[in-house]
Amino acid sequence: MANKWLTYSFLVVLSFSAVSLFAQDQAAVEAGKNLFRTNCKTCHNADMKSKMTGPALGGVETRWTNEADLYSWIRNSQAMIASGSHPRATELWNEWKPTVMNSFPGLTDADIANILAYIKCTNEGNCPGDTSGQPQADPCADPVAKADTSKPIYIAM
Repeated sequence: MANKWLTYSFLVVLSFSAVSLFAQDQAAVEAGKNLFRTNCKTCHNADMKSKMTGPALGGVETRWTNEADLYSWIRNSQAMIASGSHPRATELWNEWKPTVMNSFPGLTDADIANILAYIKCTNEGNCPGDTSGQPQADPCADPVAKADTSKPIYIAM
């Protein structure tokens, strides 16, 4: 009996943890979406796959050797370019010059993490709470099923 209670308790805690993590992920992605729209969308394509004024951002985390360098680039790309010591910064400058990325010194680590979470899930098509890839109800469909009136009804008395 005690094992069943422990198992049940564990499953309840696990399910609440999963719901909590999903809600946190969804909140982080939503915050990232808002930050992206405010700070990034002017130059970077919202589909994360196509170039615009700036490069496509899908998979951006895999193109940097470490997170600290990526965060530094986002906050002040010009400083990394000017130092001449970072190969990825030099590569991006050589590809995109004379276009310079805006600096975003006010973005916190959490802000950047949220933006990157939004970029990743948008690129992969699996953002929490996103129903764009799922079938939607037809807004023109008749919500009430109509009875078949094509057959006569015979009443016997």
